[in-house]
Amino acid sequence: MQKLSIKMMVTVISFSSLGIGFLGPAYSMFVVRRFSASFLHAGILSAIFLLVSAIFKMPAGRLVDVYGKWKVLFAGVIGCALSSLSYIFASDLIHLYLIEFFFGISFALQRPALLVLMMVMSGKLNRGLRLGIFDSTDDIAGAFAALLSGIVVSSLGFEPLFLLCFSCYSISGLFILKSRMEIG
Repeated sequence: MQKLSIKMMVTVISFSSLGIGFLGPAYSMFVVRRFSASFLHAGILSAIFLLVSAIFKMPAGRLVDVYGKWKVLFAGVIGCALSSLSYIFASDLIHLYLIEFFFGISFALQRPALLVLMMVMSGKLNRGLRLGIFDSTDDIAGAFAALLSGIVVSSLGFEPLFLLCFSCYSISGLFILKSRMEIG
């Protein structure tokens, strides 16, 4: 059971990291090209995402304590999926500000829940090693996504990239549902 849960968490983390990782390198170019905005706007939008995420992580942690890690993680991942998809429909800078705010809240929901799950599933033996595996998985998936992001945007444009982000988060959500049924 422990091996299954660790494999499942690595899969959930991988797809979630791919979802956010695809956005990183391309986001500034998307803002500048699509909206004729400046890199200052792109920086402000990124700052909004990060600040909202940071501010809401404490309340999100409390939600994990009250409603449970699986529900909060699922809500966060699905919120991130919808945020990724909504970039396709944004037609004004104000839409991006709203998306970043919602995306920040969604990301904040998933991080404390992921951390709790990693702690629970790491067990007492080899806890450091298992947490290292989870963290390395997060970084490797993000690095792979960053590389692939440039290829996708160069070849196909921004919309397929956002669909890819949406798909990764959605797959992560499906694995969360499967994990919840198998692990409890």
